[in-house]
Amino acid sequence: MKHLKNLFLAILVLNVVSCSDDDDSNGNENFDSTDITALTSAVSNATWRITQFIDDGQDETSNFDGVVFTFNANGSIDVEDGMDTFTGTWTVELDDSDFDDDDDLDELEFEISFSLSNDFDDLSEDWYVIEYSSNRVQLREDDDDDDDLLTFERI
Repeated sequence: MKHLKNLFLAILVLNVVSCSDDDDSNGNENFDSTDITALTSAVSNATWRITQFIDDGQDETSNFDGVVFTFNANGSIDVEDGMDTFTGTWTVELDDSDFDDDDDLDELEFEISFSLSNDFDDLSEDWYVIEYSSNRVQLREDDDDDDDLLTFERI
């Protein structure tokens, strides 16, 4: 019985020691220039909706219910809310500046800009990409300590 207990403890210790954290503290991958092309291609000329928007710790997702975003290949965004149409701009680039974080990873930046003073103004940020696919893009705000999150899903 004593050997079984020691074996269990040894396995437990090995599991704890061998575990590693493959992600940095923000969940970002080590992105490169191929991700710029892949993300730009994934979001271009498709319609998207916001499925999560946390601003300064407050869930504001419902502010964008029924709003449709089209990220055009020319860098413009067309937004329709059922009554009005708005336009903005977007771009994807690598942010490898040494003074924005504590790691040496290149972070993929998704920049959104609207010149409006309404709910869309809250989206005008330099967002860091947490992860992306052809159907979903998860972002976090790049310059504050709040958990500001933005998720787009393809319609």
